[in-house]
Amino acid sequence: MGVEDAVIAAEFIECQRIIGAHYDTFGYIKIDKAAAVKQFEDAGLTLLLPGIGETIEAIG
Repeated sequence: MGVEDAVIAAEFIECQRIIGAHYDTFGYIKIDKAAAVKQFEDAGLTLLLPGIGETIEAIG
């Protein structure tokens, strides 16, 4: 799923914070992280793109 479809999917399920997975793992699924984050921000959503081994703290 590309960034555009991911934004649509997040809106469809009414999810405000999205964690990206499986990006940049192979050459054909490399993404422009800054552009992806901006597309989500433009839609009023938050995209989190953790690096390998990075953790994300739960909120609330």
